[in-house]
Amino acid sequence: MLTRRGCSGRPVARALDYKKHGGALETQSNMNGGRAATGGATRIQPWIVLLILQAVVASLALWPFISGQRYFAYLDIASDTYNNATAFSQDLARLFGREGWTGWTFQIGLGAPITFNFIDTIRLLTQVGGAEHVLDLRIWVYLLRIALGGAFFLLLARQFAARKEAALVAALCYSFCGYIVVNGVWDSEASAFVFFPLVLWSLVRFLRQGDQVSFPLAVGAALLSGVFFVTLAVSLFVAFLASLALAQEPRAMLRPWLTRLAPLAVLGFVIGAPIVLPLALQLLDSPRVAGGGAVLQRLQQALEPSDLKMLSLQVAALFHKDLLGSGNDYFGYMNYLEGPGFYAGLLWLVLIPQLWRGGAHDRRALVVGLAGCALYMLLPVFRLAGYGFAVPYFRVTTLWIPLALLLLGVRALDLALDRVDLRLLAAGLGASFLLLAAGSIPNWGLLWPPHLLQVIVALFAWAAVFAIAGKRRLPASRLASLVLMLALVESVAFAWPSYLAGRKTVNPAAQPFNDVTLPALRAIRGADPGIFRVEKTFASATQDDSAAQDYMGVRSYYYHGRSVVEFHQALGMVPNFGKFQPPNYTNWLEGPGDHIVLNSLLGVKYVISKSPLDWPGFEPAHQGPGWFAYRNAFALPLGFVQSRWMSRADWELPGETGPRRQALRELALLHAAVLDAPQVEAGARFDIRTLSSQPNIDLRTAYAERAQALQQSGLRIETFENDRITGTVSPREAGILVFSIPAYSGWSLRVDGQPVPLMRADAGLLAAPVSAGQHRIELEYAMPGLRSGLLLGIAGLLAVLALRLRERNSRRP
Repeated sequence: MLTRRGCSGRPVARALDYKKHGGALETQSNMNGGRAATGGATRIQPWIVLLILQAVVASLALWPFISGQRYFAYLDIASDTYNNATAFSQDLARLFGREGWTGWTFQIGLGAPITFNFIDTIRLLTQVGGAEHVLDLRIWVYLLRIALGGAFFLLLARQFAARKEAALVAALCYSFCGYIVVNGVWDSEASAFVFFPLVLWSLVRFLRQGDQVSFPLAVGAALLSGVFFVTLAVSLFVAFLASLALAQEPRAMLRPWLTRLAPLAVLGFVIGAPIVLPLALQLLDSPRVAGGGAVLQRLQQALEPSDLKMLSLQVAALFHKDLLGSGNDYFGYMNYLEGPGFYAGLLWLVLIPQLWRGGAHDRRALVVGLAGCALYMLLPVFRLAGYGFAVPYFRVTTLWIPLALLLLGVRALDLALDRVDLRLLAAGLGASFLLLAAGSIPNWGLLWPPHLLQVIVALFAWAAVFAIAGKRRLPASRLASLVLMLALVESVAFAWPSYLAGRKTVNPAAQPFNDVTLPALRAIRGADPGIFRVEKTFASATQDDSAAQDYMGVRSYYYHGRSVVEFHQALGMVPNFGKFQPPNYTNWLEGPGDHIVLNSLLGVKYVISKSPLDWPGFEPAHQGPGWFAYRNAFALPLGFVQSRWMSRADWELPGETGPRRQALRELALLHAAVLDAPQVEAGARFDIRTLSSQPNIDLRTAYAERAQALQQSGLRIETFENDRITGTVSPREAGILVFSIPAYSGWSLRVDGQPVPLMRADAGLLAAPVSAGQHRIELEYAMPGLRSGLLLGIAGLLAVLALRLRERNSRRP
């Protein structure tokens, strides 16, 4: 077992004795001179200096958001920050305020687990002021992420740098690297920025000091804060490969990884189980994960080298995504947030060759680090593995490159603050311009000239500063201060355009969610306090209007489960993207629109429109400036009993085509429950030919009368919470109780106090058999995996506590 004094395996101790081999990975505590090595440039704690520098850059680059002139939410390519992240946070804030923990919300489409909305514990801070202050708090939570990520990177950098100034410069550059500035505005992407440095720091502590506690805690904290477990696992594997490549004796490094670090990583995943387990189960329920064909196709693509175009785009990404434009004007791979972005400061591109004049480990680190970055760009397998080969995104995996460059750079800066090798400086400047040319020339017509000019000026500025220092015309103490100030200026100059140049943001005076929907909803609820769904003929901002505006609807944008997607697909409520279909196309689920039967089936009692409607069964209910609200007289309750059933094959109506087939299939859902397998106790079998044989369907008998009959025997709700519904049904005949709720796992049903197995009906809705007569219904939801995950998480923390006690006892004389 590794301890602070070393480890039982002396080869590992020798492999980690970096000072002996040139100091490339030497710890701060072993540095010759310790505090004196800083040159007395700063007596304030480095993290305080970093916090001040972060505040200066943020104040300059983010002032419109900090001052409240704009909300930190976008309406361009990053519109998920408003349309989804803000909407879901507002929904969660209301849920927690009204009902506490539910695990389920009816404000996302027909209803959905909140799995993907609570996994980021830092984002939950936007909800502490209630739904009405989510937008106000977004910028402050983002700044908290920057502060934490920078501080954790400072901890990591101090493990590699003799001088505090070098670590400070690297931490400042990391605090405003391209990843957090661009991708970090997406809440789901920002957690990796915070926790990857912490995990790496804990990894280094274990390898050097035998600290068995920090590593599993850091891994667990990352998972509990929203870092995707697949990406984290792949990132740890990449760190494993890197440590083997960097070690002088790889076999000696292999042993602690296999015998200690791998089990500790598993322990970290156990600590993160309250998030990981529910998330994994929800992912497995998704049709996106079930698509094995797409995964196999990407596995094949992963082993094919990137083409020259992709290579040039990735090389360009070293100089910031803005080289190819910002926001909607970005012309690189996919879009501004999905494409590669490796910028972490231009200083490091110029300075990294200085490692060559260091020790053997410095040179080894230089070769391994640059080779690793090149392999990432050349072989897609690394980034595709980060998302389980399910999607072609770069996203979080792009953070590997800035981390590698900064860890190489912090040591190079350490060396340069002592002495600058002018030949290596010239090599660094030349290599930087060659890379700039390689990334720019193939994409010349796509470049953003102002950013290109900034890059050229910055490269020459860095080269000039270190050239002057190399000629001994600049004292080391002044050089450190000048480098820190230049890094601050570059951070502001490169971050500001990404946040604001040409970007469309939300401001207090113009919020898309605050439109005519709100007065219409107030009028509806003032007259009708019941439980019902509302739909609109327009979108205020997105398919997730219901989550932001607080109503039960049908359409949604979310990571949906298989059943709800199949239901929408079966009824033509999934958009047709044609040949440009994105990999996440099942996230978009449409509402019933003007399909009056579907509106009734799904319990849409009110429709809000900006213009008058003339739909059968929809009566004018309320009206205001710019809006009309209509009441659907035939809307069904949340649950209704069908005394007849039909098979899925019959419902497909293979002999019909076009709009008539669609209309017949919709009408059939009012006459019988569609079952995947026959149910003897479900009542009589319905012959859909009684509808299809009619050349002209009488809507009154086929729709209106049938809807009224289902209303009479439908669920009469007594209590309604998002995770618990009680009421009664009184069917005259035995049949199938169908709920207009997606058939997610986690729901349980009691009829007259007795548990009844749930099944699926109508291609994706919850259902259960019931007998004739009055019955008391209790429908409850418990998030799958949460209870087990909590127990595992507690067990993991207890195991870490036991490790800590054992570690402390082993140090006693």
